[in-house]
Order: sequence, then C-alpha cells, then structure tokens
Amino acid sequence: CEKDMGPVAVLGGQGLGDNLLEMVLLENARRAGLQVTMFCSRMCELHSWFPQHRIAPTLQPVGGDHALAGFQLILFPKAPWPGIERAIAENWINYGRLYRKNSNRAEDMAYISGRIFNLAEPTLLSGIRPPSFLQHRKYQQRVCIHPTSAELSKNWLPQRFLTLAERLQTKGFEPVFIMSAAEQKDWQPIIDDRFPLHSFAGVDQCASFLYESGFFIGNDSGGGHLASCLDIPVLSIHGRKGKARVWRPGWGQVEVVTPLLNVIGGSLRQHFWKYFLSVSAVERGFEHLTNRG
Repeated sequence: CEKDMGPVAVLGGQGLGDNLLEMVLLENARRAGLQVTMFCSRMCELHSWFPQHRIAPTLQPVGGDHALAGFQLILFPKAPWPGIERAIAENWINYGRLYRKNSNRAEDMAYISGRIFNLAEPTLLSGIRPPSFLQHRKYQQRVCIHPTSAELSKNWLPQRFLTLAERLQTKGFEPVFIMSAAEQKDWQPIIDDRFPLHSFAGVDQCASFLYESGFFIGNDSGGGHLASCLDIPVLSIHGRKGKARVWRPGWGQVEVVTPLLNVIGGSLRQHFWKYFLSVSAVERGFEHLTNRG
C-alpha cells in the first residue's frame, strides 16, 4: 500500500454484489484525485449510472497484460494471475488480505480504500447516480421479491416466497416477482399468474425498476446489493448469522432474517437452513423494516 499514486485499475469480480462493492474503491480513488478504470463487463451495463467513472469490459488472464501495462496500481482481491509480467505483478495489490474478520464487506471496502489511497475519511458510497427521469420509490407499495441467487443453497423455499407474497398483498402491498430473463421459464409455472412476474435482459433495466419500487425482499444475492445501493429498503434472507454479518447489503435501510436456531451444522446447514425459516419470521422482519420509516 505504499506504491506511488498513478492510474488505478480495479478488476471486477464475478458477481453483481461484488461489483457494486468494488465501486466503493472507484469512488474513493476518484475522491483522492486519481484516474481509475474498472474492468468489468457487467458494470458496463450500468455505465450511465456511474458517469464519473471509467468502466471497460472484463479482462481475461490470457492477454490481459497489455491492457494493464499503463497502470501503477492494480486492485484485485486475489493474487496476480499466473504468468503475468513481473512489472505488472509489482503493481498488483491483493486487497483480499485486508479484509477484516466478521466485518461487513461494504464497510471493509471503505476501510481498504482508506488504507490504499491514504484517506482519513473514506466514503462508504458507491457513487451511483440514477437517471434524472426516474423517480425514487415512486411506487411505494410495490415490493420486489427476488427468489433466486447465484447458488441454489442460498435460496429460501419457493412456496414460502409465494405465501409471503399473499400475506403482503392482504396488507395492501403490491408484491411482484423479479428475476433474470433466463430464470423466468422455471418460475412461470411456480407463480402461475398469481403475481406479476418481471424479467430483465440487463442490469440497467432491473435497476430502473428497483429504483422506483418501495421495498425489496430477496436471498443473499446481487439483487439485494443493487436495491441497497439505490437506497431501497431491503429485507435480506440468509442461512447463517455469521455470513449475514459479512454479506448483508451495506447501504440504506436493511433488515436481515436468519433461522433462529442452528439445529444442524456444517454442510447440512448450508442446504437445509431454509426449512427452519418460517414465513411468519420473514413477515415479522418485513414489518420491522416498514416500521423504520
């Protein structure tokens, strides 16, 4: 972390949640007066939401050396790619070594920014700037339910999401299910026209829909981080309290629900936690979230 400050490259991770957290690095670098570029194809879809930042397509380890040659700092949470040029490896910062145990990732990104960029008061903000034609929480009763994630083991039970939606509807809320276009086919027969189902071809479309919604409910996924980043109140469903402390969305109003008892351990808990989290417990979590406002 004692390298000379010059052009900075941030290499994006695989998940949307990771990428939004990485934007905290970019925002702090910008505030430190540095020229910074993020290499992440997914965030290219949200480039208009981050007009102050330079965003380029994801680099591959093979052939990526040339694109990184002009940067004096290269940030990635892992070690340099195998076989990378020595000059580039010397400018590489594996900031994953700076993560603090049990710290929230968004807070960690601000902390790491302070360490790397010598900032006394690093910001937790990502710097996102929604388009001016959108109205924040325009549809305050609309509750976006995102029942999927990148890993099946992270997902609460589909039928319990539906029961939750029914209960919210009786209370005057307008539950809608949201997901990627690729996931829609599997979920159409599950929802069976009982609730609106919206799928999005790109992250920017999803962001626009979320930004004008009242609330978000979902598993540990990128969707929750996106809603949180947009200052939409989030109910985040997790299987383990310890993991939730680290990976809960880090912006705005967030309520986390987990099973009360760790009745099973290890790999079994990873797959069966969802059976020990009732609809009533999640509903109470949503009530706590709505009562905050």
